[in-house]
Amino acid sequence: MKSETWVEMELEGSADQAVAFVEGFRLAMWGEEAVWFCDEENVRLEGILDGIRSILHLERHVILRKDLAEKIASVLSRSPRLDLEVKSIREIEYAELEFGYELYSREEAEKIRGLVEKDLPEGVRLEDYEPEEEVEEDAKGVELYGPVHDYTLRAKGRYVGPVPGIIEMGRRLADRDFIKPEKVVLHRVVSA
Repeated sequence: MKSETWVEMELEGSADQAVAFVEGFRLAMWGEEAVWFCDEENVRLEGILDGIRSILHLERHVILRKDLAEKIASVLSRSPRLDLEVKSIREIEYAELEFGYELYSREEAEKIRGLVEKDLPEGVRLEDYEPEEEVEEDAKGVELYGPVHDYTLRAKGRYVGPVPGIIEMGRRLADRDFIKPEKVVLHRVVSA
């Protein structure tokens, strides 16, 4: 059985070469193994320098299973031809994703509430979520983008859980109008 321990692996070197190597290795080993590149999945990097180095394509942060990360690190340590180095591998305890939305249509609100509240991935919890509805009967008939609306639904909340589920929720929310997902935050295991 594969390990369910997820890690963030920091690869120093050409970002394009890092993507090509990790994808090639993943496909050659297991094929369907989950691998996420932090910049593509809207994951918050820990430090300002990490963000700058990532933007400049000097490094890549990858989320993957611990066993795959260890195999990649082992292969890279034995390959003088690749200009890639594993800078760190840090275990992830859990992830979280904050979001908010504001809607002016009852029909759209029903769809968004269904998306946000139902069919959560395994292990994912919805926390600090309290939708607030406002009904202004006097504003009925005003245009959708007018300053006053007859119906408004506002909410903020956050998802907490295992990395795969939080990444999935980030993708779901990113594909929808009116929802504003923040960056995924990784909570790493603190070693003693």
